[in-house]
Amino acid sequence: MARRVKVTFLINSLEQGGAERQLAELISGLDAARFEPSLIVCVDKDHLGYTLPVERVHSLSAPLFPTPVSMAQLVRVFREIKPDVVHTFKGIENIAGRLAARAANVRGVVGAVRCPKLSRRELLGEKLTHKLADAIVVNSVGIRDVLLNDAHVPASKVHVVENGVDFAKFAPLTDAEIAAERAARGLTGAFVLVVPGRVSHEKNQLSIVRALAMMKKRGTLPARTKVIFAGRDSLLTYGPMVRATVAALGMGQEVELAGVVKGIASLVGCADAVLLPSFYEGLSNAVVEAMASAVPVIVSPPANMDGLVGDSVEGLVCTGTSHVEIAAALERFVALSNDQRRSMGLRGFAHARRRFTIARMVAGTVAVYERVLGLPGTPSSRPSDSHAGTHDGGSTPRTHSFTTATTNGVSPHAAQNGVASLEQD
Repeated sequence: MARRVKVTFLINSLEQGGAERQLAELISGLDAARFEPSLIVCVDKDHLGYTLPVERVHSLSAPLFPTPVSMAQLVRVFREIKPDVVHTFKGIENIAGRLAARAANVRGVVGAVRCPKLSRRELLGEKLTHKLADAIVVNSVGIRDVLLNDAHVPASKVHVVENGVDFAKFAPLTDAEIAAERAARGLTGAFVLVVPGRVSHEKNQLSIVRALAMMKKRGTLPARTKVIFAGRDSLLTYGPMVRATVAALGMGQEVELAGVVKGIASLVGCADAVLLPSFYEGLSNAVVEAMASAVPVIVSPPANMDGLVGDSVEGLVCTGTSHVEIAAALERFVALSNDQRRSMGLRGFAHARRRFTIARMVAGTVAVYERVLGLPGTPSSRPSDSHAGTHDGGSTPRTHSFTTATTNGVSPHAAQNGVASLEQD
């Protein structure tokens, strides 16, 4: 019997976030007969709660990573594990992880870049170290273009593998489930918008607050509106600025900064819409998860680089990112009938089911590993492919089936063509 391929993943932590969740889904989705995954984190912090199929999680206990001590420790851990592939995630972990992996003589090195807006340090790091990587996986054509055009990474190294969503976790709720969830959260009878993601400049929460205040002033904001910012504060200044703006504009009744939310899937599932008017995004997990929940999505053009939402199809697309443009999109949504909103959610659900399965994400990543190691399997998708997660990665994905409810009593988001009975591809 052939030895399993050892893949070691490196990420800062397992805090609540899109990249962290995709990493957990990838580790969980790898074929255990073929792959032996392990995980290294810089900080032992876990908001996700996944039970990962790894023997142990190696923590560097290095919140200031990379330091000389933590880099030496990382090299030692790599030498101890002896992985065939090191797969690093995000920013400085990509750069430092490549250096440490090569120092430990790791055979294959794969990076993962998840944001199209690279800091000067990250861009310089990519320019200086991309030669140490055998491949770089991105989830968005926008990120691919940044690496090719700004970091001058060869096109042959960049592979677009779109995100996958767990359809067992993010699924349409029944009417009864929505009512119970809203009652538990004190949202009965409210117009509910959820803004998933950390409270930070790129997510543009300040403009959301100003847009809501504008609508309230001119009488277009629905009675009992509740907008929930569901995510951690990532910067020292932006969160306090948002809170101060909420107070100054008198929006404390309408806006809630909920922090890290346990049960985010049920919160998204009971919302009238998910709002994401970001200044920049890769391929947004928040949008895909809302679509999987049959919830309409309102996005900005920068949050929609990969064509997730068609205007008036799966939701609405703002004309820009200013508070005026966000308010205009929200007023368009408020004016829609329940049937129109329901149809948007259902079209989003169908789109997500076609395009964003975990099986496709795992298969696309496995194809990259096979290419890097020279293993038999289907060659990975070319960088020009806009839907790289659609190809056959040569592995047999695990299958999960589940039923959310019968069609009786299914919410307006879910009641159509057997949506209540789902099976993960």
